[in-house]
Amino acid sequence: MRDSKPKSSLLWRFMPILCVWANITQRSSACPKSCACYAPTEVHCTFRYLSEIPREIQPAVERINLGYNSLTALKVNDLVGLKYLELLMLHSNAIKIIEDRSFYNLTSLQVLKLSYNQVEKLDKNTFRGLENLVRLHMDHNHITFIHPESFYGLKMLQLINLEGNLLQQLHPDTFVSLRHSSIYKFSTLKTIYLSDNYFTTLPASVLAGCYKIENVFLSGNPWSCDCQMSWLAEWMKKNPGVVKCKRDRTIVKEQLCPVCEFPVSSRGSSIVHLPDDGYTCMRPWIHPHLKQRNVTLGEDDYISVSHKDFVAPIGMLEINITDQFHNVASIACVVQRPVGIDNLTITYGVNGKDIRALSATVSTSLVCSIDNDHLSQIWNILAIYSESPMQLERGLSLSMQSDTVYAYKQTAPTTDDVFTEIEAKIKAHPAWLMQGMISLQLDRMTTTFQSLNIKYFSNVQIDVDSSKDSTDKYGWTMIRRDNKTKTEHSVLAGRLIELNCQIFGDPKPTTKWSLPDGSKIHAPYHSEDQRIVATNTGRLTLRSVESSDTGVYHCIATNFLDADVLAFRVTVLSPYIKEEEVNGVQISQTVGQKIFLDCTSSSSPKASIQWILPDQTVLDRSFGKRKLNRNGSLEIRGLTLSDAGLYRCLAANYLGADLIASQVIVFNDLSTSPMQSEEHTVGGIQKHSSRYHPHSVSEESISIISDRPYTRFHKAPTIRRGL
Repeated sequence: MRDSKPKSSLLWRFMPILCVWANITQRSSACPKSCACYAPTEVHCTFRYLSEIPREIQPAVERINLGYNSLTALKVNDLVGLKYLELLMLHSNAIKIIEDRSFYNLTSLQVLKLSYNQVEKLDKNTFRGLENLVRLHMDHNHITFIHPESFYGLKMLQLINLEGNLLQQLHPDTFVSLRHSSIYKFSTLKTIYLSDNYFTTLPASVLAGCYKIENVFLSGNPWSCDCQMSWLAEWMKKNPGVVKCKRDRTIVKEQLCPVCEFPVSSRGSSIVHLPDDGYTCMRPWIHPHLKQRNVTLGEDDYISVSHKDFVAPIGMLEINITDQFHNVASIACVVQRPVGIDNLTITYGVNGKDIRALSATVSTSLVCSIDNDHLSQIWNILAIYSESPMQLERGLSLSMQSDTVYAYKQTAPTTDDVFTEIEAKIKAHPAWLMQGMISLQLDRMTTTFQSLNIKYFSNVQIDVDSSKDSTDKYGWTMIRRDNKTKTEHSVLAGRLIELNCQIFGDPKPTTKWSLPDGSKIHAPYHSEDQRIVATNTGRLTLRSVESSDTGVYHCIATNFLDADVLAFRVTVLSPYIKEEEVNGVQISQTVGQKIFLDCTSSSSPKASIQWILPDQTVLDRSFGKRKLNRNGSLEIRGLTLSDAGLYRCLAANYLGADLIASQVIVFNDLSTSPMQSEEHTVGGIQKHSSRYHPHSVSEESISIISDRPYTRFHKAPTIRRGL
């Protein structure tokens, strides 16, 4: 009895602790209603008609399967506190919206499956916080846009599946996981699935940072195998066997390989086996057998505009240089963004994620101002190094200040090297340009009287301060190219035309236009006569157009950290047709019957086809009784007398245009001739003026805007001189 009181007192003292422990044990083993938990760390909730994520999921859970439910959105707090979660299955729902940072707390997540949902876009912060994610499945959604930084910061990501979406365009930085100074870009990806989208082309540097890549799947896209995709042939040579075919699940032992859709001459050809000379570009030409005589559009050669010309340089480099002949010169140069970064390797810190050091082979261009008083001295030193570079080795530092200056000397020559005992003092920003060994070579092809261009090469070694790296400025710019992007336009003289250039970016880009005569305008812009108007929204309006307005209009979007260029071709046609310009067929048919006008053409990339009808309507898709076939031919059913007249077909891409004009005669019946006025002959060509005068219309040409899939190269069709 004496011992019972102390024991009872001790039991009551620990009772609160025991209750808390029991509650925790019960919670940790609890399973959400309507779900199954076959193990303490697993939650299975498939086929439960769930419209939201259960709230009772315990923090210790490592695997969750919520597939085949009715989820429509993911919100910020839906998955909070699940820091041990490694596998999350959300496939086969109806998820359309993913709020920013919805996965932010899932620091242990390695596999995320969102296949077969309705997601339309991936934003900058959609996957923010998934620093250990290895596999991301976003296949079979409705994705049309991926922010260039959607996958940035996913430093462990090895596989991304984007099959079966609605993608037509990617930014070059889409797959970048890590970067330094916004110049050195690296992707951790080993496998990329892009099959079964709507790509016709990809930007040349979209795979440039994928140094670990092992598998790329591209089948099921309407590829345009033209010169703008020639980079892929070079990339596949450097990365043999990486572009792969996909197994066809419907047919045993069959594989689906990426093939060309355009040009027609390459249709069905494997991209992997297409020879280098298969990636060509040419202006459209309407097949000669359709023409009674050759009438061509007078045009200048196409002049390209590079987006690189509208990106700010990365720094400055100053050189004081001498040689054995006592020539002395000083030049100051701006350093352009590197044209090539190869063999990039990264050394990680202790945590295996932060960059500690990197090395790469870098080539870029120095654009140097020329002092006319010292021009001869500079030329005497550098002219001999236009065929082969000078090799300079770094010596002692000549300054201990923030702006370090290094002494350089030309290295000892080999048998074939030019050697003039070059010595130099170099100061540069960024400082990594001053490597232990650099090569400089005069670029005669681009050097002018105003500027001296020098090629720079070096094997760069950089020690990275990760705290400073986070402050580097990054910007991106894109011009939309999709099935609604209309880049070829035909218009009758005296009318109005609008070019729509849809621009996106961060920081917000400004808009410039390069006109056919080489002049440039900055939006917003109004010409003195208000004939040319450019808005900040990317719209260029030309009023009362003339034949001299025919040509290529380049839309330039830039925030100076990044830039994009899209070309538009405008062809101005006379509303009056001379008799000698009718170079196509003459067709006679009775009322109620049908006619077929052929306009088959060859081009690369694929040409757009536009028909200018007798009533001045511009037609580029089927409308009413008029059917525009895939090969560009026009079919009209149920003819009436008003269908008589001249039909012009214009085939255009960004390199040029071709034209055919045909005459259609419509009879009431076979025994009568077509209705004619006293002034007109059959078909509407004037006897007294040899010109066809169409019916009068309003100032703006009637136009039927296309909404067909844009299954040709997206980089803007254009034209120089017209009729």
